[in-house]
Amino acid sequence: MARLDPHSFTESSQPLAKHVALTLYFDFAARTIHGSALLTLPAAHTGPLLLDTRSLVIHSVFDPHTNAPIPFSFPSDPTPDPVLGQPLSLSLSAQSAALVVFSTSPSSSALQWLSPAQTASKAHPFVYTQCQSIHARSLFPCQDTPAARLVFSARLNLPHPLTAVMAAARAAAPRDPVPGEAGSACPDALWCAPGRSVEEFIMDRPIPAYLFAFAAGDIAARDVGLRTRVHAEGGAALLDAAAREFAGAEEMIRAGEALFGPYEWGRFDLLVLPPSFPYGGMENPMMVFLTPTVIKGDASGAQVVAHELAHSWTGNLITNKTNEHFWLNEGFTTYAERRIVEVVQGEETAALNMGIGWRGLNDEMERFKDNMEFTKLKPNLEGIDPDEIYSQVPYEKGFQFLWRIERQVGRPTFDDFLKKYIAKFKFQSIDTETFLEFLKANLPGIENQIDLKQWVEGTGIPPDAMEPLSSIY
Repeated sequence: MARLDPHSFTESSQPLAKHVALTLYFDFAARTIHGSALLTLPAAHTGPLLLDTRSLVIHSVFDPHTNAPIPFSFPSDPTPDPVLGQPLSLSLSAQSAALVVFSTSPSSSALQWLSPAQTASKAHPFVYTQCQSIHARSLFPCQDTPAARLVFSARLNLPHPLTAVMAAARAAAPRDPVPGEAGSACPDALWCAPGRSVEEFIMDRPIPAYLFAFAAGDIAARDVGLRTRVHAEGGAALLDAAAREFAGAEEMIRAGEALFGPYEWGRFDLLVLPPSFPYGGMENPMMVFLTPTVIKGDASGAQVVAHELAHSWTGNLITNKTNEHFWLNEGFTTYAERRIVEVVQGEETAALNMGIGWRGLNDEMERFKDNMEFTKLKPNLEGIDPDEIYSQVPYEKGFQFLWRIERQVGRPTFDDFLKKYIAKFKFQSIDTETFLEFLKANLPGIENQIDLKQWVEGTGIPPDAMEPLSSIY
């Protein structure tokens, strides 16, 4: 059987789950989550179903309709693959759902547990997720490939006075846990222990597992626009600064809609995380995660927000099918970000960002001079951890490719193409070949004007790339 993705055990011959219902009990002292994942398939399936796991303890698996146990196993070799982890094999017999009861490990690569001393408030612990690129498998058993999109619901059981936010819509107000509702996720006595509350969320738009995200701690919030609320841990001063820094988010959303079509996610909220967050931002739908270092007091952090917002169309709405096609996420988003910045902050600021990106792309050519495979837009990543070769190549070479097409056909024509592309493939995961076929069908003759193969499969910077010009670069 063939794998669907070099970074997942998911088999192409097996069905992809369409919905997961998660029940999660947070044990901050043990830095562990005890949970259950109810995976629903599109139809009854007989035979093995492989799920990705890493550092998970699997307690049991059963049919939620009959309560009958479902046989499960791990490979006979107990040594996990250093990149992929271990496949969990479920043996289904005409079943369309499976409930997996599990616990995370304190070493889960998707979870960052912070003691009170590591937070801004210094008063309460904090936890947040980072599932990109292939870390969701250390949070719950899943088909951890961007080729698989699913909707979800989640119930989070937290100790008072902590609250949670998710990259999802809040389904109900926090409440005390109800005896019996936890199912087999943990004993009822544990679920209904005093001093805890349950918060419920739902994501009704299909997303890949790497966009699953939550945070829990002493979190406060403030509205800054019709569709935007800023959340932060660390008190009123940080919340005030964040609200000022990101006051222009609604203007950016409107600019994005004018360029790329409707904003499909409802809300665009922002969570300012403690300083340990390892990225500038993470584009989790409906709830972007940001480092506090983007709050500079001069609204310059809005450029990071513009990038994460642009993912709402390119990355979250249309997703790379595997990480070998990562440029479809980040090259498109870098292009879209700069178009939004041009509208909101002016052409010179956008040109400055392009110049900085060009310099970064040339730096990456030097970095990978001994392994030019990683300078391709579509590299071979078999056996390679995508986090280990993270670079600006998919961002900046991808941007240059799209900018090259824009220069060839003209901006009005390219804008029309982009809107058609987004409308055609929204809520889908695609590969480079699918994009190229759509490109050639909608911009006839483009393959005779631009060497598409060199751009996608060639190493280095193509000769028809262009250094941006900026008077302030």
